[in-house]
Amino acid sequence: MIGRLAGFILLLLCFFVLYLGSVWENSWMTMLGILLGVASAILIVISRMKQNLVLLEEYKAQLRELAKKPDDKGAMEKAHAAGVEYYKSKRDNRTLLPMDEHIIQNEIAQILNKKKKK
Repeated sequence: MIGRLAGFILLLLCFFVLYLGSVWENSWMTMLGILLGVASAILIVISRMKQNLVLLEEYKAQLRELAKKPDDKGAMEKAHAAGVEYYKSKRDNRTLLPMDEHIIQNEIAQILNKKKKK
């Protein structure tokens, strides 16, 4: 969250530096504005990727817990909730598509079926 905020502030600074570069007709200032824009985009992308990795690790941890206790309804609900949160974070509008729900249910079903076969 802080990384995205810092990236947004850096992006605003980029526009201001670009404006100053055009007003002062200074090509170095304009180049600095472009570099700030690229840096802010990279910062926002890295921040979002790190957040998604944290959510993915949480989801995988919940799936491992479910694999240990396949009969526990609470573990199944936690795994489903973590999966929903992870797949929602992958979308810009934070919605869960039917395809995502299907993937979550399949992953949970695979874990439950592996335990039943053993």
